Amino acid sequence: MDISQTTIHNEQQHIASDTQREQIHPIKEITFGAISGMIGKLVEFPFDTIKVRLQSSNSVLPISTFQMISSTYKNEGFFNGFYKGLKAPLYGACLETAILFSSYNLASTFFVNTLNDYDKSSRHHVDSLPFWTKCASGGFAGFAASFILTPVELIKCQLQVVNLVSEGKSTASYSSLIKSTLRNEGVTGLWNGLSSTMTREVIGTSIWFGTYEYINDYYKTAKDPWIKNHDIQLLLSGAMAGVTFNLSMFPVDTVKSNIQTQGIYNKQGINAGFWSIFKSLISKNGGVKNLYKGLGITMVRCIPANALIFYSYEVLKRNF
Repeated sequence: MDISQTTIHNEQQHIASDTQREQIHPIKEITFGAISGMIGKLVEFPFDTIKVRLQSSNSVLPISTFQMISSTYKNEGFFNGFYKGLKAPLYGACLETAILFSSYNLASTFFVNTLNDYDKSSRHHVDSLPFWTKCASGGFAGFAASFILTPVELIKCQLQVVNLVSEGKSTASYSSLIKSTLRNEGVTGLWNGLSSTMTREVIGTSIWFGTYEYINDYYKTAKDPWIKNHDIQLLLSGAMAGVTFNLSMFPVDTVKSNIQTQGIYNKQGINAGFWSIFKSLISKNGGVKNLYKGLGITMVRCIPANALIFYSYEVLKRNF
């Protein structure tokens, strides 16, 4: 083997090894993703309850985040108010995060193999996966997860607001709401809001993984990063991924929450679509600000939740 062939071989090995560090056994990958999702959901769920209620509130007068928190605790207590409907989202978060990480790594592996094949045929050296492939892999992961996430979030959002409508006296449960949905709308009713969920997840998860990978790459290549502790770097990368995801996709999430909870407020059986609800929200008192109801508390919850999701996944992968 001459020098040029040796160089090409070493370059190909560099690309392969860059990916192999990210590859783990599929069962471990699913397990680590599930555990990480569960940890994140336990942290964020009380905040998410308030966020959904603020997004879906039909009150004429604006309700502040503090007023909603105070009212929820006073009328419903801590667990019944803030953790209403936790069980299925907890399972859903396990499944969703497992799918997100598995799908992301599957798509990344596809891009690596494709680039390696291109490298072999053209002798063109690629140091690592281009940033766009990481965003594209994230979009694919969001697409896959949206099919699981939609029915889980549908029932979760309805449970989170049903107490608000009934002043804390509702006896609704996951099973009763699922039966009601199946009876009134059929099986497809469980996927009400799929298009808005998919829009949020495809674009948002692309940004989510893209932000995480971009910040991680910075710490890997920076000669003198301002934060040198690896654990803090992981936490910061995950936190920033959550911030960019929620800031960019919050209006879509608001419309999605209203689509999925309109049956609780509207007893006439009329289901409005994405653009109808979007126009309705911005035409109300407050205008565009209505699309950002609950953004503040969402920022509070997304920072620790997403930091822990990525951190716990990386720690589990590193140690097991």
